[in-house]
Amino acid sequence: MIDVAAEYVKDVEKIAPCPEVALDVLSMAHAPDCSIPKLSEKIEQDPGLTANMLQMANSAYFGHMKKITSVKDIIVRMGVDAVKIISITSASVGLLRSPQAAYALGRGELWRHSFAVAILSNIIARYAKARDTSAIYTAGLLHDVGKVILDRPLQLESYNRSEYDEQEELLAVERRLLHTDHAEVGMALLEKWGLPEAVAVPVGLHHDMAQPQSRRLGSKIIYLADHLVHLTEYDAGSAGDFFFDVLAYERLKGELPDVPNFECNMRLIIEEFVDKYHDAVAVFSL
Repeated sequence: MIDVAAEYVKDVEKIAPCPEVALDVLSMAHAPDCSIPKLSEKIEQDPGLTANMLQMANSAYFGHMKKITSVKDIIVRMGVDAVKIISITSASVGLLRSPQAAYALGRGELWRHSFAVAILSNIIARYAKARDTSAIYTAGLLHDVGKVILDRPLQLESYNRSEYDEQEELLAVERRLLHTDHAEVGMALLEKWGLPEAVAVPVGLHHDMAQPQSRRLGSKIIYLADHLVHLTEYDAGSAGDFFFDVLAYERLKGELPDVPNFECNMRLIIEEFVDKYHDAVAVFSL
């Protein structure tokens, strides 16, 4: 199925334009000899990305008292890891906000879910003392990007085949009709874009804990965070309370991976997630 996934991303630029500046920023920020002036210059090549980054940097999510007025301010005062998070978040809005009819997702729904998984992944990673939390955040944000690629093919195949069963899980539908799934296609896309293995592999395995690479901490965290967000009722468009379904979690937790320091800190992690999600998602008004 990996070869099939590669075919779907062969001409991907027609479906999902590569967020080149954001990916260049990620690549530069990961380099050991990262140059702040060069990083600032690269970000400022994209006025939309710059505006979004400044708006997010000044949001309650990051909690800065003194206003941040330039890209250099973001880097110097918030650090390179924050730049990675803010740049890929800002770029992902354009990539993930469109409706995905095959998945019954309206405008902005895929992005809001992806953003929630990214924020929760980042918090879980911090408690687990993960080494590269920005890579885990990026994997959380892009874990469902394969749905953007498969939306149209899945619509066409579903329409053309009368045996489509509405009760069948979407992952099984993808594999039956398209001979691959959105996780594999997402991993193939990120590899094509040159993102590191620490980002691409958790994306490819976020529905599969049976592979050897699933034992890596990053893969476990994305798998766990995705399931937890699905157990959390939230409405990004309102100030309503979140509801975390503890009973559903208790039923499911035997199937979830063991992540260091999660179980004993679950209440604190969920509370922080709720606060940060509300603060951050309001910036993008989707």
